[in-house]
Amino acid sequence: MAISNVNVSWKMDLYPMIEQTFDYQYENFMNIIKQVVSEEDSKSIDYRLEGLGGYGELPNYDGSQLIGMNQKRGFITIINPQEKAGSIDIQRRYANTDKSGEAKKAGTRAAYSVAMTVYLASLRMFGRAFNANYVGGDGQPWASAAHPIATKGDANGVSVADPDAGTFSNLLTGKLSVPNISLAQTTANRYITPDGLPFKCDMSANGLLLVSPELEPKAKELCGPNSKLIPEKLPESAENGANPLYGLQYIVIGGGSDGFAASQWAICDKTLISEIAKIAYVERPTVLRADLDNPLIARIVPYVDFGVGWGDARPILFSTGTTN
Repeated sequence: MAISNVNVSWKMDLYPMIEQTFDYQYENFMNIIKQVVSEEDSKSIDYRLEGLGGYGELPNYDGSQLIGMNQKRGFITIINPQEKAGSIDIQRRYANTDKSGEAKKAGTRAAYSVAMTVYLASLRMFGRAFNANYVGGDGQPWASAAHPIATKGDANGVSVADPDAGTFSNLLTGKLSVPNISLAQTTANRYITPDGLPFKCDMSANGLLLVSPELEPKAKELCGPNSKLIPEKLPESAENGANPLYGLQYIVIGGGSDGFAASQWAICDKTLISEIAKIAYVERPTVLRADLDNPLIARIVPYVDFGVGWGDARPILFSTGTTN
């Protein structure tokens, strides 16, 4: 029989099952990281992420003359998406002997690979927060003691810090504990925006604790149902009392060699963090069909075009966890 007459309908039966499984599994795998990063679609080769800004406090009105208000903008961060792709070949024989099972495995594994690619990029963004080699639009790493408060504008897409506006720190050193988490919450309440207004965030009722895998047991102790009393204090201590962190939610930021190091942790406003930490997609994860001359092989191509980045440091405080 000539090659051109070989029946390839088995491929057409296989592809829909792979695609359906891929879409379902990808969403499942990404649920955790989407608590701290949001997704945006962009058809540009770069995505401009602007930090939080505003117009400041209203001036007095004298009854006749309105005073113009100038917007104070946040720093601009440029996210440069990158294409990621690979190929998976499925043999006709395997599809014929266990078509449904093979399709499910291929779709699940392809979805896992794509999801892990996006997930690991997000973990690395948080893990590199302490690394001076990875800076944001304000010229500082995400965790820094010297973030400029405001910008004077931008030149050729690069934000220029306003030295007169001052700086702020979102970098702590204390270990994961009730007093140090409370310190972080208090520190955030003193932040101001680029236009000089109080930075409105809630790292208590709306707080989310981010911990390394090694600190998860401690996070359970602090946030879980058995942490109504401050663990650091003995029951008979006069300083013992209700744990102010009881009910605080947490997630683990780490896997393999990526994400937070053993002692590192952070706390954020879980609403505001999604406004400034982004996954920018030129094309969202998908699985493509590749035409092959070989009728005995069906090839699928898991594909995504994306980048990650952060645009402001105020909604999150990081700690190295190296001191008491």
